[in-house]
Amino acid sequence: MDIISLLMCPECKCGLIESSKVSAKDADGTMAFLKCESCCNEYNTKYGVYDIVSEKLSSNQEILWRITDEEIEADEILDNESNGVEQPSWVEDYYSKISVETKQAQQKQSEFMNQLIKTFSGTVCDLATGRGNNLKKLLDVDSNNFQIVCTDICKRVLAMTRKYLKTEDSRVFYIATDGRYMSLKDNSFDYITSFAAFGNIPESDKVAKELYRILKPQGKLIIEGSYIEPNSKSYEVAKSNGLEKGMVEEYLIQELKTVGFKNVESTVVAKAIWAENPYDLLPVAGDMQYFCVIQAEK
Repeated sequence: MDIISLLMCPECKCGLIESSKVSAKDADGTMAFLKCESCCNEYNTKYGVYDIVSEKLSSNQEILWRITDEEIEADEILDNESNGVEQPSWVEDYYSKISVETKQAQQKQSEFMNQLIKTFSGTVCDLATGRGNNLKKLLDVDSNNFQIVCTDICKRVLAMTRKYLKTEDSRVFYIATDGRYMSLKDNSFDYITSFAAFGNIPESDKVAKELYRILKPQGKLIIEGSYIEPNSKSYEVAKSNGLEKGMVEEYLIQELKTVGFKNVESTVVAKAIWAENPYDLLPVAGDMQYFCVIQAEK
């Protein structure tokens, strides 16, 4: 895949070209620069991540990840449990607070998603990759008949995920981009996947519109998420943070239909009461969560 041919400036929506600006060296090799063909905005790549976020458009999006360059460049890697490398203490603490009921629901949802991934081919965009929960599924599937573009507004979390998953796979690319103003051209992907992204990005209507734009005709969107009830305490908290439309199943389905998606279907795989967890703003402890997989077509 010629990844640069898929990239565009989020401000003027024109293509990017390699800049003649002198490159620098970082811990991952050469740091390259890209320039917009029209407005001449400049973007760069570092740690294997293309940073195509517009400060002008995305200044109101809070980045919750607290990752430093020093952590990315450290010799130690934050790896997943399967290969025995010690996790940061907060990760172990976080998962220890998730109830057995919720873990079982998450497992059922994951198994459902894995079956869908086995049918993928072509190009796949993963929205809000974060620490790579969905990326792991994409990489673990037996079929490798697709290429993956991982996205997140936080360039450092992508760099860290690339590092601890050791994804030197030539099929995988990392793009820092805002889900509301995606730096990817129209009609670029056969599939788009999302794990809990709509519960973390405000203005879900803009996100839905962008996903429709970058999906190819007849392409498929698959959203894996947990949803709350509209009369719950969780809903009030979500509403106060501008996240309610992405966290109520029927609201999100309507958002998708409004921007043009067709054949929108939701499967409730499992449900569970959320236990108190100080690491999570949402959902509120004691509220029911519905673990769903939503599928839609362009």
